[in-house]
Amino acid sequence: MTAPREGEVRLGERVGTADAAGTLPEGTRVAVLGVPEDVGVRANLGRPGARRMWRAFLPRFLNMQSNAFLDGARVAIAGCVDVRDVRRSVRGVDPGAGGPKARAAALAALRDATARIDERVTDVVEGLRRQGAVPVVVGGGHNNAFGVLAGCARARGGAMACVNVDLHADLRPLEGRHSGNGFTAARAAGHLGRYAVLGLAEAFATQAIVDAIERDPQTVAVTFESMLRGQSTLASMAAAGIAHVAGAPATLELDLDAVAQAPASAAAASGFTAAEFRAVAMRVAAGIDLQAVHVAEGAPGRGPWPDEMLGKLVAELVRDAACAACARPFSA
Repeated sequence: MTAPREGEVRLGERVGTADAAGTLPEGTRVAVLGVPEDVGVRANLGRPGARRMWRAFLPRFLNMQSNAFLDGARVAIAGCVDVRDVRRSVRGVDPGAGGPKARAAALAALRDATARIDERVTDVVEGLRRQGAVPVVVGGGHNNAFGVLAGCARARGGAMACVNVDLHADLRPLEGRHSGNGFTAARAAGHLGRYAVLGLAEAFATQAIVDAIERDPQTVAVTFESMLRGQSTLASMAAAGIAHVAGAPATLELDLDAVAQAPASAAAASGFTAAEFRAVAMRVAAGIDLQAVHVAEGAPGRGPWPDEMLGKLVAELVRDAACAACARPFSA
């Protein structure tokens, strides 16, 4: 996937790889991991396509430059969480087809499959964290936030805080696992403590979720519309998230639904520009006790951008996260 060029050193010429047992090369600071699935999105009645994001991303990342800003030798490609059998088990399952019983059965099958994916993501992320690496996970649906949080929490022996840059809080009820309730499930399982949502879209937050956030001192939200009204800025939004999780080990969630018109499972007509999204993510990543980063919901072919552009944006986000992680001391 790497195209060498004379006089240049690409990341793909310097990165390490995990072995068959998942062991990373010595000195690895960042482990890039794929979760090629959209089962959780389908279980939330969303649009499929996120399973293709890893393949669209990886060659764009590997062909970036290894230089003084990011040395590829500190990065390893951990590979993918293997969910091919789970995807096959629900191939053709459509919760929008047939009568009420058929739709309910299809939804139940997709949600059971999502729970199986949770277990695998959790195991792999835990293994990477126990080796001292910061996993940077490319999804996949936002359901995989559960596995990222659970894996980090199990490795550390305590709940994680989380900052989520997202138009949606993903705090829907526990009605079976799907991409809309990953944080609800993580909180219920004891893996999530303090939680900040940056960029919440007022138009798509149910009143029940708004009420739940207002009642819960562990959760805060800064809405996207507050920035449009001049009540917040990119800098103040990032600062609010950092302050809320200060002193706690934390993960950073980046949902591509929040980028205006980006091909995603729930594409937004208006949202952050790509540069604004990167800016918020970079500020938060540099300001928290970063344990893992998760880039979710990119869906090649589901919007006006060419796959190459979406792949490049995700590569930039992963590189930004890797730079932030490499600036911190190594800790197992």
